[in-house]
Amino acid sequence: MTQAAPHQFDVPDMDCSGCVASIERAVHKLDAAATVDANLTTKRVVVDSAAATADIKAAIEGAGYDVKTAA
Repeated sequence: MTQAAPHQFDVPDMDCSGCVASIERAVHKLDAAATVDANLTTKRVVVDSAAATADIKAAIEGAGYDVKTAA
């Protein structure tokens, strides 16, 4: 892993604090030092991590969520 960079994802089926906790756990399994900011109103997740965008997306999808990489 290299320097941390912000990654943005749209997670349309994230709708409660339990969803946020699941997503945070999934990302932290990949990168324990990651910072996860999930906004339930916009359904957007911003992750500061040195992990690759594809790996973070796969981790969130592995937790059961549909994920789209945000522009």
